[in-house]
Formats: sequence, C-alpha cells, structure tokens
Amino acid sequence: MSVYAALYAALVIELGGISYGIINFRIADAMLAAVPLLGFAGVLGHTLGVFISNIPSPLGAIDLLNTIPSFAMSFVVYYVYKKTRNDYTVLATCVAYSVVLGITVGWMLAPVTHIPLPLSITYVALGNVIATVGIGWPLFKLLKRTGVFQKWFAN
Repeated sequence: MSVYAALYAALVIELGGISYGIINFRIADAMLAAVPLLGFAGVLGHTLGVFISNIPSPLGAIDLLNTIPSFAMSFVVYYVYKKTRNDYTVLATCVAYSVVLGITVGWMLAPVTHIPLPLSITYVALGNVIATVGIGWPLFKLLKRTGVFQKWFAN
C-alpha cells in the first residue's frame, strides 16, 4: 500500500505540469489497472496516493475532495475484478473510473480555468482514459502474465 501511494504521489508531483490543471494527464493513473492484482491494499494505496499528490495542487484544498471518488472507483475496479476474474472488467471499470473522475475533477476545474464545464469534463476524462486504458491496460496484462505480485505476496 505505502509503495503504491508513494509511487503514485511521486509521479503526479514530479510531472506536475501535466498532472494538475485542465490537461490533467496523470501517468500515475495507469497504476489503477494494477489495483485488482494488489487487492484491497491497492485500493488504499491508490486513495492515499491521490490524497498526498493533491496536497500541493494549485486548486488548493478543494482538490483533496477528489480522494472520495478516487477511493470509490478504485474499490469498484478491485471489487468487480475480484467477483468476475474477467480481465475485461478491468478495462471497463478503468473507463468508468475515467468518466467519474472526468466529471468530478472537471467540475472543480471549470470555474478555476474558466473553461466550459462540458469541455473541462471531456479533457479530464480523455486524459484519464489515455492513462488508465492506454497505459494501464497493457501494464495490467504484463503484471498478470508475469505473476510478479503473486510471487511477492506468496512470501
């Protein structure tokens, strides 16, 4: 959990120019697809990583509220996969995560950036889909195929 949270926060903060604001392309969100392989510890790591990385956000304290939908949706990614064991549910729930975060983050960004709400939602959701599906899905498949987490957690 702590390694996930630290890596997530480090990626977001280090790549702050694209992680915050209307672009909101968080490469760290690719890690969301690994949550089902990490179990509930992945959900908690993702949530903590989002919280920590939002502390220095230019939006201020309001951005910390995004921890709530991030927790809820990362739990959905974990839980649906746990119940189905179907790889494609990871793909579908990552898209759902992107839509929900697009709405919540886009709603917070629109007044600050003076961009119309529908455009703000679209930008955030698109950046998130690129990270979670475009990068995260291949990451999930690679990690599952190599069994790296199963080897770590077996000891």
